[in-house]
Amino acid sequence: MIVRTLDEARQKGRQIFSPQKNWDSTRLLLQDDNMGFSFHITVIYEGADFQMHYKNHLESVYCISGEGEVETVEDGKKYPIKPGTVYILDKHDK
Repeated sequence: MIVRTLDEARQKGRQIFSPQKNWDSTRLLLQDDNMGFSFHITVIYEGADFQMHYKNHLESVYCISGEGEVETVEDGKKYPIKPGTVYILDKHDK
């Protein structure tokens, strides 16, 4: 069994920061845990505006606080994000 707290993960170097300082992410579960998936707690900073491309993996994101929007590059469609919203990047989205 794996038991890990957010604080422990941060103290053990599992927290990373984007080069542009738009977000930080603490990796609670990674490939070396041999579960077949990962689990992260990510904070996107207020006012952040950036592009991401999920070229090599799929991802689901659940918003627990704050508000914003995501926009798909392919068609320019915008989706409002608020607490209780999940968005799923299931097509190697940009």
